[in-house]
Amino acid sequence: MAEFSYEAKKGPKELVKGTFEAENQEAAIDKLYGMGYVPIRVFPVQQETSNKRPRAETSVRNERLGLFGNVRSRDLSIFIIQLASLLRSKVPLLEAMGILYEQTERTVFKKVIKDLRSEIRNGKSLSQAMSKYPGIFSPLFINMIESGEVAGVLDKTLTRLAEFRNKEEAMRARVSSALAYPIFVIAVGIVTVSVLFGFVIPRMGGLFNEMGKSLPLPTKILLSLSSQIKNYWYLGVIIIGLAVFVFQHIRKDRRIVFDRIKLKLPLLGDFFKKSTIAAFSRTFGLLLANGIPIFQAIKITIPTVDNEIFRTELILVHKKIIDGMSLEQSIKGSQWFPPFVVNMLSVGERSGSLEQSLGEIAGFYEREVDKITKIMTSLLEPAIILGTGLIVGFIVFAMLLPIFEINPGM
Repeated sequence: MAEFSYEAKKGPKELVKGTFEAENQEAAIDKLYGMGYVPIRVFPVQQETSNKRPRAETSVRNERLGLFGNVRSRDLSIFIIQLASLLRSKVPLLEAMGILYEQTERTVFKKVIKDLRSEIRNGKSLSQAMSKYPGIFSPLFINMIESGEVAGVLDKTLTRLAEFRNKEEAMRARVSSALAYPIFVIAVGIVTVSVLFGFVIPRMGGLFNEMGKSLPLPTKILLSLSSQIKNYWYLGVIIIGLAVFVFQHIRKDRRIVFDRIKLKLPLLGDFFKKSTIAAFSRTFGLLLANGIPIFQAIKITIPTVDNEIFRTELILVHKKIIDGMSLEQSIKGSQWFPPFVVNMLSVGERSGSLEQSLGEIAGFYEREVDKITKIMTSLLEPAIILGTGLIVGFIVFAMLLPIFEINPGM
């Protein structure tokens, strides 16, 4: 039995503090809920001096890795899986980090693992060492690792993280593979039209000018368009660059408007909404399964949501939970979470299996996203082919029309 210190909400306003004994952090949290409290902070007494703030708010220093210091998502996933396997095999953490350092081939990540091993040797925990690299290890990752260390189940935590990343990457791979063919057709179409406008049309235009004949309107339009593109192509590059820059630095209130429009789009809006709910449910459930309290799990999940509308809703939900409301009551009034989600959360909360309910929600909406992706792909492919065909067909028609007029017998 270990002694835990806690801070918790009793009702909407009263804050209570105290200590008691429990087997682990998860048991301590369950005990607080059994007492009718909403946990805010739960930590072993011996860590109180080094844990003055909740884990989600711990400040971190961002280590520089150089100009090309990016770590691939796949490398990180392999690192998690292998570290989990070594710890399950009872290999000490320091030795496991040494093994991973020796077998890692990519220079950047090798440097990170070496530094993590050095920090652990100097007495820091794995989560504290990882907090130096927020660009590689997200707050979700660090909080999961820390909770696993406190509960003494780091190997199980890493296994959960590995499964979580595998499901995320599988979801991205399904969407990417569904869009691969349309993107390929668009790329081929752009290259074809660029070659026609850059080389074929200007030469054909020179031949037509030598003939001294009046050209048909479609041919004039095509030659004028080709000339404009050839002379002012750099303006298009500048406009695209500015658009990308503005989009990346757009203010939060403008981004909310943009995200709201995204959610209102036919078919695509349903795709964005369901994929956001699936990602939120999967992340939230993972944190709860690792023993992190609801209020803190939501706070950690909010930055991982890529839609400002849902982020705003979840911030309100987090505030309501801190004020003493249940998760069901907090999320029930939201127009963006369907009744199905609210009912599943209600059942999970009342039965004590909230993380299982969140997993079922995530699985349901991931299947829905798959269906929508297939529908969009089936509609997109013929539309792209038809559009590319019309553009190329117009170019060919405009080029051949003067020849037909010169040789009416053809």
